[in-house]
Amino acid sequence: MVNTLNATSPLHYIISGSFGSLSLFLLAFSPVNRTLSLVEQVPGEFGPHQYLAKNAQGDRVYATSEAWPPTLNSWSVEKASDLPWTVEHINLVPITATSGYMSVPPPYTHVYSVGGPTGEVHAINASSGGLGREIQQVLFVPESDLGQANKTGAALANGSHCIEISSRGHAFVADLGTNSIFMYTVDHKSGNLTLLSNTQSPRENDAPRQVIISPDGRVLYSVTEHTSYVDVYNVTETNLTYRQSISILPSNSSASNYRGETLRFYPPTQDSPVPSHLFATTRGFNASHNGFLAIFSILPTGLLDSNESRVERWQTPTSGGEANAIELKAKAKKDVSDNKRGAEGVWITLTDDETEAGGVYILEWNGEGTGGVNIVAQWSSEGGESIDGASHAIWLD
Repeated sequence: MVNTLNATSPLHYIISGSFGSLSLFLLAFSPVNRTLSLVEQVPGEFGPHQYLAKNAQGDRVYATSEAWPPTLNSWSVEKASDLPWTVEHINLVPITATSGYMSVPPPYTHVYSVGGPTGEVHAINASSGGLGREIQQVLFVPESDLGQANKTGAALANGSHCIEISSRGHAFVADLGTNSIFMYTVDHKSGNLTLLSNTQSPRENDAPRQVIISPDGRVLYSVTEHTSYVDVYNVTETNLTYRQSISILPSNSSASNYRGETLRFYPPTQDSPVPSHLFATTRGFNASHNGFLAIFSILPTGLLDSNESRVERWQTPTSGGEANAIELKAKAKKDVSDNKRGAEGVWITLTDDETEAGGVYILEWNGEGTGGVNIVAQWSSEGGESIDGASHAIWLD
């Protein structure tokens, strides 16, 4: 453990996965000192972990894994007021194909995961908070083809990639391979998914990668991997209705040089029922092209403001490699030490996998027209420990 923390300043804890290390990395961000420090490298034989999710309290973390045979993992987070937090492995469960994404929606009784040809629903063990029995396996290929289907992480590039659950009891799966978004009903008591419809992306070879649903469950936003668009859909009881597309990229960029990545709301949905902005990232196809973070204003209709003067675009420090993933956390009053820095806006984790060391950035955005996005802190190695290609980092508090 490396402990360089100032106990007198407020801390926010972050946990990150890695594309190159078996470990998880527990980090602490001091907003007053604007520093990011390693608290603990959590060793394990279960990684690399490419995507993380948490429960409502942030004391249980669930992680996908690129280990073989395919598994999902769960971890406990021991929170303390006067000591650094600690992380311990609870258990792992076997799955059919490597998962690339997980969702743990209210009422936090089930974990949903997808990757390539399959998806799974697992119960959460009420006693340990770890992963329980498998409730359901969902197929994205014909059952007769499952035996021969690629079940490694490579299948994420041409199969299912993301699952999200809405407040209206719908589940949505972005599937690169079929160039479409699957829609299901969710039985929150049993956890089971029932297919309703499959909506094709508005362009050929879009490859929908990730979706996010408005808090009221009536609007869905999708980011496309191959074309770096944000697509907007209205959600009915049984299907999606396409409404709009806006590019994450500047007009002089070629989409073939980029790969769409992440979508998140501002303010974060747990803090506000009506998000005002949508954050979207794309990563460079290779190190010659730095990625972009775009910020779109959301209109009362749920559509995005297409006026280019209101779209903020910020070039990321590197291509992002396989990452350039973001997570947002609303700023708190305790995060500022003087009147020069307002408490409005958000802190943003941004992960970098381009370099050998990789790293996690903390970014700051204080609202539209307040100076754009700024880098606050960065961590890639400390005390001889390297994150070795950060994949996805989430806020635990």
